[in-house]
Amino acid sequence: MKIFIILTFLYLVPAIASEDDSFSGWMNESDLDNYFQILNNDKGYTNYFDQGKRVNAVEGRWKNSIVQYRVKTGNTPKTNNWWFWWVNQDLNSFVQKINKYEKDKFQLVYAQSFILPDGTSRYQGVWHKTDDNKTK
Repeated sequence: MKIFIILTFLYLVPAIASEDDSFSGWMNESDLDNYFQILNNDKGYTNYFDQGKRVNAVEGRWKNSIVQYRVKTGNTPKTNNWWFWWVNQDLNSFVQKINKYEKDKFQLVYAQSFILPDGTSRYQGVWHKTDDNKTK
């Protein structure tokens, strides 16, 4: 029953992704790693995410015989906040992450899945947690 609820939830999760940035282009996993390396070295800063950015959405798909991903980043709130994002998870791993982060008071803010040619599903998710009582 819990798996059914989670699968249904994937279609109902609000896509609150970024209020200020759009999705990146589609890229393979290696290019995704390079994408974040480039962001981390942009304008002489050591870390893109230390500049007040976070991942707000991540999507995957199967196209041209490869798995591709795209991400959407946005500004972090002015309060203390934490976030995690994962790609290419099987259902069991994804459910474990949902349960773990829920216990730690994270909110699943974006979820998406796609089906591989062998019929298995792969899941992506982004979790946020904000402490509204403490500012940076």
